[in-house]
Amino acid sequence: MAEIKIKKKQPIWPWILLIVAILALLYFLFLRNDDDDTIDDAAIEMTTSHEVDTGDDSVTLSAAAESEMASYISYINDDAKMGIDHVYTNNALNKLIDATQALAKTLDVDVNVDLTTAKENTASITEDPYEVDHADKIQNAGTLIVKALKTIQSQKFPDLNENSNDLENALIAIKPSTKTLEQKDAVKNFFEQAGELLTKMKNR
Repeated sequence: MAEIKIKKKQPIWPWILLIVAILALLYFLFLRNDDDDTIDDAAIEMTTSHEVDTGDDSVTLSAAAESEMASYISYINDDAKMGIDHVYTNNALNKLIDATQALAKTLDVDVNVDLTTAKENTASITEDPYEVDHADKIQNAGTLIVKALKTIQSQKFPDLNENSNDLENALIAIKPSTKTLEQKDAVKNFFEQAGELLTKMKNR
C-alpha cells in the first residue's frame, strides 16, 4: 500500500504579526509626524497670540514722553496755589498739553491738531487776569486735551477707560459761568484726574 503523506498546514499568525508590525511602523513614521506637526502648529499659534497680547499690555515710552509726564505730575503735586493771574492754571494746562503731545508722539497717535488749538486757548488765560470768562477758556482747552487723551487711551490703553471717564467728568464739573477762583477745587480735581491717568499710562 502506498504511503499517504499529509502536508502540515503552515500557521498564518506569523504573517498577521508581520502585517501588524508594518502597520505600526507606518503609523509612527507618517501619522504620528502629522499629529506632531499639528501640535507644533497649535503651539506656535498660541505663542504668537501670547506675544501679541504681551505687546498690547506693555507700552514703551520715550524718555522725552516720560520726562514731560513727570514734569506735569510733579507740578500739580506741588504746593503752588492758584493766584489772581492764573499762572498756576496756565502752567498746569501747558504742561499737560506738553505731556499729552509727547505721549501721542511716542505712541504714534495723531492728536496734534487738537493740542495745537488747546495751546492757543491756554495762552489767552493770562492775557487779562481780571476777565471773568477764564473758566470757559479753561474748559475749552480742557475739552481738547481730554479728547486727545481719550484718543490715546482708547487706542493704546483700553483697560483705562474708567480713568478716562473720570477725567471727562472732572472737566464737566468746571462751570464756564463761574469764576475760576470760586471753583479752585474743581479745577484742581481736573488736573489731578489727568495726572492719575498719565501715571497709569506711564506705569504700563
